[in-house]
Amino acid sequence: MAKANKRKQAQAARGAAINDDFRQMIAERLLEGAEPDDLAKRVSGSAGLPLALVEQEIARAAKSPYLQAAEKLRNRIGKWEWVLQNNARLAANDPHGLEIPVIGKVDGETFYRDYYRAHRPVVIQGQFDHWEARERWSLDYFRRVLGNREVFVQTGRESDENYEINTRDHGAMRPFGELYERLASEEPTNDFYITANNSAQNRETFRAFYTDIGELPGILAPGGQRDGFIWVGPKGTITPWHHDLTNNLLIQMVGRKKVYLVASHDTPKMRNHFHCYSRWQHDELLPGPATKERPAVLECTLGPGDGLFIPIGWWHCVLGLDQTIGMSFTQFAWDNDFYSDYKSYVAF
Repeated sequence: MAKANKRKQAQAARGAAINDDFRQMIAERLLEGAEPDDLAKRVSGSAGLPLALVEQEIARAAKSPYLQAAEKLRNRIGKWEWVLQNNARLAANDPHGLEIPVIGKVDGETFYRDYYRAHRPVVIQGQFDHWEARERWSLDYFRRVLGNREVFVQTGRESDENYEINTRDHGAMRPFGELYERLASEEPTNDFYITANNSAQNRETFRAFYTDIGELPGILAPGGQRDGFIWVGPKGTITPWHHDLTNNLLIQMVGRKKVYLVASHDTPKMRNHFHCYSRWQHDELLPGPATKERPAVLECTLGPGDGLFIPIGWWHCVLGLDQTIGMSFTQFAWDNDFYSDYKSYVAF
């Protein structure tokens, strides 16, 4: 009787292990191209389940019309990846493919033809030197203007490895006087940062600073400079790998930033697991050519007065080398609505 009960308990335990989570894992491995026999052996060993039971479940999955429909979608995605990687291979033949061009002042027509329409990043120097912000902006200037007014800031970032994904959980109001002391410190930290995610809450507070921003005729739409986003961070900030849903112009006013870039055609290698984010850590992808598993990575360092055009869909990671103040702009003179048709605000 005792042996029979133990057998029943063991069978019940094995049955409980074959739940929907287990079946989803089997389906995902099959869609990733795992061979059924090899998969059965690996799963049997790791899960401690009888091989015959796992083989039976895999065979059932393979016959499922749901999985067969998913395989059609997998094949379709595989075709798209093939096209993207063809573009990546062709780009790798460019002897200057790992360089980000650095140019001086540029007119709208040239910028549109050579960079915006060409989907190519570029560093622009000297274009913004006439802005009053270039002369006025500093941490002390911000303190004089803001005093101890409260600003909305991302905080508590270092306690959450997914702080960028969970950005809504990290917003808080803080007196700028309190932030000033932390911003002025030479001690690197990624724990707080005033970012574009705080722009709506800080629009009125930062209103005075927008009068220091000049226009960019032919590049930004008329009045587009008034819709820019102000970034203020300490030395040591890390904006992890992600892509945006628009073309962006990042302009540095105070301090230096290191920017790493990956072309959109290397998206299949970016370990994109949720929305526009990547599983790659900031120190895992270093500048250099692509390999079988890693994308080609470009880099540049932005100093005060430098601008960087980041094309739609290009992945980027940004490191604050100093205490920094900068802006980003999306209100270009040309169509920049690439987000209305975007539907991937989900986990993959």
